[in-house]
Amino acid sequence: MLGDYCHAVVMAGGAGTRLWPLSTQDCPKHLLKLFDGRCLLELTVDKLKGQIPDDRIIILTSVHYRELTQQTLPHLPPENIITEPCVRDTASAIGLAATVLKHRCASATMIMLTADQIIEPADRFNAAMGHAVRFLESYPDRLVAFGVEATSASTQVGWQKLGRTLDFPGCEIRQIEAFTEKPNQSMAQRFLEAGCYRWNSGQFAWKVETILKEIGTYLPEAIPLLEEIGAAWHTPSRDQVLERLFPQMPKGSIDYEVMQRTERACSIMLPCSWEDMGTHAALVEKTGTRQGSNLVAGRAFVTGNGNRVLNRTDQSVVVACDNAVVVVANNTVFIGTPDTDMKKLVEQIAQPTR
Repeated sequence: MLGDYCHAVVMAGGAGTRLWPLSTQDCPKHLLKLFDGRCLLELTVDKLKGQIPDDRIIILTSVHYRELTQQTLPHLPPENIITEPCVRDTASAIGLAATVLKHRCASATMIMLTADQIIEPADRFNAAMGHAVRFLESYPDRLVAFGVEATSASTQVGWQKLGRTLDFPGCEIRQIEAFTEKPNQSMAQRFLEAGCYRWNSGQFAWKVETILKEIGTYLPEAIPLLEEIGAAWHTPSRDQVLERLFPQMPKGSIDYEVMQRTERACSIMLPCSWEDMGTHAALVEKTGTRQGSNLVAGRAFVTGNGNRVLNRTDQSVVVACDNAVVVVANNTVFIGTPDTDMKKLVEQIAQPTR
C-alpha cells in the first residue's frame, strides 16, 4: 500500500469520438463493457487494488457522465467523482483535480492515469508507480512521465528524448531532454532509429504543488480561476462557481502546454505491455479473432485482406474488400480506412443539414 499522501486521479472525461459509432455522447469508450463485461475505466481502477484505497481514488470526468460513472464504480465515494462542466482539455482538467486535492492534502502526490489504455501486468505497473512515489519524496520539484518502449515510428503518441540518469537507488530515472507530442512521420522515424527515445504512456506522477506551479508558469491565466474554484469547493456555492469559472479556463493539453516546455520532466520506464484503445483497429486487435489476414470482432463473414471489422449487433455483416474498417453499432454502419479522421468526421455529422 502506498503512503497516505498518495492519490490516484483517473482522467475519464473524453467522448471517444475516434471509436464512433461504437462510442457515443451517451456512452463514451471508457464506459463501454467491451472486455468480458467490464469497461476500460473498471480495468484502470482494478490495477490500483492493494495500492491505493478507494477513498483516495479520484475520477475526473464530464458532468454528462457523472451518473454513469457512479453506477460503474459504486464503491468509490461520490465526492471523489469530479465533473467538468465543459471540455477545456487536459491541462485545465488536471489543474482542477490538483486544486481539489490540494485542499484535501497539501503535500499530496498525484498519480495521473488515463482510462483509455490497457497496461499489463498490474504488478509491474504498480512497481513503477511505487518508484515514482519514492522518487518524488526526494525530488518533489520533478514531474514524472512514464515511458514505454518505442516499437514503431508512431505519429499518434508523445516521444520522450532521454538525457542523463538521475541519482536514485533501485530504479533507472532519466532526465527528459525534450518532449515531442505527436511528431510527423519523418521525425518519428528519426526518433525510432536514434534509440534514445521512449513513447510517452500518458501516465504521470507529481506533487500537487509542483504541477500547479508549472501550470501557473505556462498558463498563468488559469491560476486565479483555480484559486477561486478551490476556495468555493467546500461551500454551497461550489457548483455555481465551477460552472461560471471553468469555461474561462485556457484550452490546451498537458502535453503541449506543460510537458513540451518544462525543464522538470523525467522518465520512468513501464516494463509493461501498453495498448491505447483509441482506435477501431486497436480495439479489434484486442477483442477480435483472425479470419485469414482480417481481424473480426462479432458476427461477420469477411473476405479480402487487411480488414478490421467490429459488429456489436445481432445482424449479419459481410465484407468483401481490402483494407477497410467496418463498424456496426447503435443503428449505424461506418465504413472507412485506418486513416479516416474520425474526429473531423464526427464533427461533420453533428453539423445541421441545410
